Amino acid sequence: MKLPRLRIKGQRIWMLTALVILAIVFSFCHIKITKVTIPATAVVGDVVPIKLDLDLSCNSDGSDKLILGVLMPKGWKGTQNLTASYTGSKGNGNFVMTPLSTLAPHGDGKNWPDYMRATFGIAGNLIDDMEWVVMQSDVPFSYANGDKITGSLNLQLKVGADNNPTIVKLAYVVANTTNGFTSDGNVDAGYGATAEYYNEYIGDCFTVTGGTGDLVDFCNPQLTTVSPPKSLDNDLVTLTFNSNVIKTDLTGSDAVYLCATGITNDGRTIIICEQTDKTIMKPTSGGRYEITIWPRAFFGVNDSQTLTNMTYFITDKTGTKKIGYGNTSAPFTYKFKCG
Repeated sequence: MKLPRLRIKGQRIWMLTALVILAIVFSFCHIKITKVTIPATAVVGDVVPIKLDLDLSCNSDGSDKLILGVLMPKGWKGTQNLTASYTGSKGNGNFVMTPLSTLAPHGDGKNWPDYMRATFGIAGNLIDDMEWVVMQSDVPFSYANGDKITGSLNLQLKVGADNNPTIVKLAYVVANTTNGFTSDGNVDAGYGATAEYYNEYIGDCFTVTGGTGDLVDFCNPQLTTVSPPKSLDNDLVTLTFNSNVIKTDLTGSDAVYLCATGITNDGRTIIICEQTDKTIMKPTSGGRYEITIWPRAFFGVNDSQTLTNMTYFITDKTGTKKIGYGNTSAPFTYKFKCG
């Protein structure tokens, strides 16, 4: 008789343990970013105020820290140029950068920036030169079952560290240090939908003007793109032309070519504008054409020279039809620089 009783007791212990684990995993507050306030434009070097208003609905007693993630261009160097504080019904405080060595709960061994990247991607931006900058509240705050908490996160972001005018969709994620990006599947009456222990908010296109660099437009489909977005003249570079973005003089062409001019550090201008196998752009899919070049070899620079930038057009096989930036007569531009 003792053996069955011991087995039942063991089962009860296992069940209690499971309930404790579940209580730990799903023991926080459903989060909703209700409003984001940010200027529509800024100038390179400005410190931009951004305000996130939050509502939290708690389903248990506990204590935890808030996680804040902001998606921005890598060139803005967010870990150096972003600060944040919080105010709310549970107190006030500051955010600090989350160490890259900190693994995110339920993140399959990823740190917080990688977890956000895997979960939310780049939030609809069209150039993959973005990063998630992740912070956490400096101290935990306590909450009780049934608490309704309101608060605001106040961010200060210095924009344009890369000195580039930019159009970009900034995105924000708020979570906590226990639950990661999980949900208990319950419907919260305050939200009218399944509530989650995290929330993402994707902003409208935000414009940064000024600077001496090239315009980087993450928002709008581009006639041409260059990959990687930042490279030196000794790197392989792939240029892509998308003939379906808008109607151009090259719409319907059976072949397109690269017509490029390289500028060297000693002021030399090298023009490669020919309709040959060297410059032909190969069709890929969806009306796209691409060519991969090694800039130093493509322009034939010598060992004492470096390429500082290039301008280029896309042409037809006769060379008489040229497509430039925004479907104008102005060339596309690309500056060689490291990240």
